[in-house]
Amino acid sequence: MNALQRNALVWLTAPGWGRVLANDWDAQALGILRHWALMALPLVVCRQRVENFPPTISLGLPAPSVWDRRKLALEVKPVEVDRVGRFPSFEQLEQFEQLGSCEAFTVAIHEIRSNAPGFEGSIQVYGSFGWETLTGMSYVRLSSDLDLRVEVPDHEMAAAVSRALNALQLPMRVDGELAFPDGSAIAWREYLQWVEGKVDRMLVKSRTSIGFIE
Repeated sequence: MNALQRNALVWLTAPGWGRVLANDWDAQALGILRHWALMALPLVVCRQRVENFPPTISLGLPAPSVWDRRKLALEVKPVEVDRVGRFPSFEQLEQFEQLGSCEAFTVAIHEIRSNAPGFEGSIQVYGSFGWETLTGMSYVRLSSDLDLRVEVPDHEMAAAVSRALNALQLPMRVDGELAFPDGSAIAWREYLQWVEGKVDRMLVKSRTSIGFIE
């Protein structure tokens, strides 16, 4: 369980939710957490604290619009995690009727799938579109970006993905990150600037830290 990487999804056990709900929360936070527990919704793995002992897992809960898009931070024990998963793929989002009514989203997904063959199977959608799919609650706004997490095996593929995404003419902004096998991740726009020599360093996020590489 200690190997959980950023942006993985976890579902808690009933005892895990019981302990979380027993903590000292304000009324709004407690209402959010009770809904999450009742509906068995996932939490997202955040950057981890390496100094924690006994070890815990740092998780996040970005609430939907009905709760003012509030973000909660939680710490749970490894034994309180029931299962682990991932954010939705393109195929899963296309089956979600509520997102299908968003024309810009439909066009963007079609263009990415049509013009970026070879890596679409490694793409997960997080952010507003991912959370709306997972919860069925309102996250997406007219100004929402499409946040992609693209798993890449090496820097050659990372460069190809960045160039392909940058070349697309889409009706909405596409952001997100390239995720490498070692768990590190880099924003694809920043990676493209680095590849093209426009910047001499880029921000890298790992499971436990944030730093720069040159």
